[in-house]
Amino acid sequence: MAVLGVTLLSVASGCAARGRSFSNRFVKAGEPSTSFDVPGDTPRIDPKPESLSAYVRQLRTLQANARTTISLGNSIEAHDPVLASALLKLKMLPTAANHREVARAYTAAGITDFAYRHYQRALQILPCDSSALEGLARLWRQWGTPELALSEAHRAVHCRPGSASAYNTLGTVLVALGQLEQAKGAFETAGRLDDHASFALNNLCYVALQQGNGPAAQQACERALDLEPTMTAAQGNLALAYALQGNLTVAERRLLDDADPATGLYNVGILRMATNQYSDAATAFDLAAETRPSLGDAARRAAQARVKAAASREQ
Repeated sequence: MAVLGVTLLSVASGCAARGRSFSNRFVKAGEPSTSFDVPGDTPRIDPKPESLSAYVRQLRTLQANARTTISLGNSIEAHDPVLASALLKLKMLPTAANHREVARAYTAAGITDFAYRHYQRALQILPCDSSALEGLARLWRQWGTPELALSEAHRAVHCRPGSASAYNTLGTVLVALGQLEQAKGAFETAGRLDDHASFALNNLCYVALQQGNGPAAQQACERALDLEPTMTAAQGNLALAYALQGNLTVAERRLLDDADPATGLYNVGILRMATNQYSDAATAFDLAAETRPSLGDAARRAAQARVKAAASREQ
């Protein structure tokens, strides 16, 4: 399920997938050395061997090549057990559901072109597969072409009109297109279909933030957190809802409640930058860099904040 949220760790606002991990930045996308995507990738046994011994030789060849057949060599699959498992399941049973599972694994690994291919394969098997259509819509949105995602999102809703997830995905595409009121309607429908849809409530919070409605954003995010207290996107959005209402102290305190102190300090720096507190932002970024030296972007942001602080003093 896609979830919109203000992703403070990288930008002041934006879209994020539910459970989307910061570790995605470190994934080295690349084309697997082998896969099951192209017919002929898998060694085949001659259906009519000349003799039993010939058959046994071919079987042993197949077994010997199994590691490369399922991409357990030096490739992304070799280091991603979820993807390797999904590919193996697909090899044994090429269903639409298994193609979707492989597509999700490729998406998580950052190999979105392969994910697209498997969603298409799922739709060849089940032309009205709402989940596969959602997956395609999210990929088009991720690729910066929400106008191409819109038809897939509408088809997902048409194929499964009772799906909160389908309406939520449609809403995220509408947000990307700048159609905030229509997106709000889609998220509200998702909430009516599933009263435990914390993702839809968080997205309503995000839309309210985009519209400058702090109280509405706060209410929606608090409801989302009542359902899912650990939702990071909702926690960040709630902090911005407080900031939008002028409660910067409360906003910073909520950000600093992050389980990762470095991330909390970094996000405080982003918030201070957004409110033109450049010197204080530099201090927060410095502390984030000291807390976690590997967070290289914090040092860059600190330098950026100091430049802006100097420029504002000169004016």
